[in-house]
Amino acid sequence: MENLNFNKETVAFSKSAITLSFDALSTISGQAAVTTDLLLGAVPSVPEEGKKVASLYFAESQKSLTNLKKHAENSLDIDWSAKDAPVKSLDVLANFYKDAFSQAAEFRNETKGLVEKGVKQLPKETRSIVDFWNDSFNSGFVSFQGAVNKNIEMARKIAADIFVVAPVVQAKAAK
Repeated sequence: MENLNFNKETVAFSKSAITLSFDALSTISGQAAVTTDLLLGAVPSVPEEGKKVASLYFAESQKSLTNLKKHAENSLDIDWSAKDAPVKSLDVLANFYKDAFSQAAEFRNETKGLVEKGVKQLPKETRSIVDFWNDSFNSGFVSFQGAVNKNIEMARKIAADIFVVAPVVQAKAAK
């Protein structure tokens, strides 16, 4: 019985630590956004598109922190003694990556027009370098996303295979 209370207390402590940590990160990120806006506003040579990209970045960063916190808390809600705990854990991880990738795609789409408008102001020679860098980055991101999705799918298959052959473990009765 003491084990059960210890486990509950450990989960409660972990949830509290997650909440406090993410609240602190959110506060720091919010202050960084305010400071960045003030600094960029004080420099007249920074184009408006650059200021908008910075604001979008911090807004998306806040969304990412919120999603990460939600998924970390969800992973603590899993009954790790259950037979399907590893599969549920993979589901939480897959959902986290799905949310993160969709947020990154949304950020890329929102900033695409701003970047194109900002690049038009650069010399012709520089534009090709920026375009090449941007295309390379996006291509690398798509490759990374594909690799993560394949790894999660492979982990699901392995977990399913393990459950087929693994003996059922029964909980010991409390004394």
